[in-house]
Amino acid sequence: MGMRAVLGSSGEPGIGPVQHNGSGTLVGMSPAVKPDHHETSLAEARRLARVDEEGHVFALTQKTPEAGSAQAEPAPETAPEGDSAPAEAAAPEASETYVGQFSGASADEALQYFTRKFDELFNRALLLRARVAAGADNAKAFHESAQHISKELAEGVWVGDVAALESLLVELSAQIDARGAVEQQEAEAVLAEHLAIREKIVTEAEVLSNADPSTQHWKSAQARMNELFEAWKAEQKKPPRLTKAQEDPYWKRFRGARNLFEKNRRAFFATRDKEHGDVKAAKERLIEEAEQLKDSEDYGSTTKAYHRLMDEWKALGRGARKTDDSQWTRFRAAQDVFFGARDKVNAETDAEYAENLTVKLEILEQFEALMPFENPESSRDDYQALLARWDAVGRVPRQDMKSTEARLKKVQDAFREAEEAHWRKTDPETIARQNSMLTQLDETIAELESSLAAAQASGDTRSIAKAQEALDARRSWRDMLK
Repeated sequence: MGMRAVLGSSGEPGIGPVQHNGSGTLVGMSPAVKPDHHETSLAEARRLARVDEEGHVFALTQKTPEAGSAQAEPAPETAPEGDSAPAEAAAPEASETYVGQFSGASADEALQYFTRKFDELFNRALLLRARVAAGADNAKAFHESAQHISKELAEGVWVGDVAALESLLVELSAQIDARGAVEQQEAEAVLAEHLAIREKIVTEAEVLSNADPSTQHWKSAQARMNELFEAWKAEQKKPPRLTKAQEDPYWKRFRGARNLFEKNRRAFFATRDKEHGDVKAAKERLIEEAEQLKDSEDYGSTTKAYHRLMDEWKALGRGARKTDDSQWTRFRAAQDVFFGARDKVNAETDAEYAENLTVKLEILEQFEALMPFENPESSRDDYQALLARWDAVGRVPRQDMKSTEARLKKVQDAFREAEEAHWRKTDPETIARQNSMLTQLDETIAELESSLAAAQASGDTRSIAKAQEALDARRSWRDMLK
């Protein structure tokens, strides 16, 4: 007994509602929603196959199968021994190919059973076409599906329009190839983008590794290098995965940049640690000297010594922050002790010198009353007396010392200049030289006056102008000497 299929109203389980076009061949539907549907009509089945009295089905136009169909009960090319098959079933025509048997049913039911098997295969091809059009999978998966259908079609014997299905599979293969070409272009674009990102990561890593170690901001640079490494790992997880040949050149550069970066970082900090050690030792010596001087009462020389120590401290630069801050606290503490004691003494001294300031300000007013020194000989005694009083008064507060000394210097400079001018006027040798020059000028002037008179008498304009110019110059010199 053969199998009996239980059919839905459409004749195809699992496909859903379908539309028939009269001949029962193809019903067009949107590939984005559902595939087309193929259904072989009973009239078409009668044209493509025949059924004998025992339910044996023979394809009339099919090629010789490579293997018998596994979709129905297999039957030999000739009727089994002992069966009472009709003569026409036992000796089919040369163009016939045995398909299978569907016993216990009418001829039409047998044909419909085997056409449903063919329609199932055809509709799988239509479903695949719809999936290709919708881009539901990649070209490789589509090719595999198409190959399974083609293999199944080639290995079976079918009741249906095999040529139409073969044509559909050829069309599908071309569509899948076209989609594969697009996918290849897209894959190449994505690959190029991935490689560009790799190049960007590697280039930035190389910039960091080749930076001058002495100017590199190592904390932020280390953080950025870690970010680049995480970015590299994230890129490795993104599809499509690069092949070893594609990724290796970038990875070797990236690894080399990271190794060089780490080498430079370690060398920098090793050198800096040594420098910090040297700075620490040098500052310890300065601290020791500062602590030895903190109780000194020789404020003048000790102040200079502390200024020298401060200059040396600054010249050493900074050491390790924690150590340097601790050393600076000790160094500053020693200075504070000394300068605190010095300032206290200066404050006490300034208080004592406040009265001296008052007296010296009065003396300055008396000095300035003598100015200008038009006759230094007559004011010399007053000037010298005021100087003696000034020296006798003593020191003034430190903050007033500069201003009072400046005012005194201005008076002293004015008196000295007045004395020098007076000396030049009263020096006998100077007077003798001056009289000699006056005599010579008088003689020259007399000669020039005679020359001018002679030129005027001759009426020579050029000679008159020359003689007049020379005469005016000598008279001007004489007036200056007088």
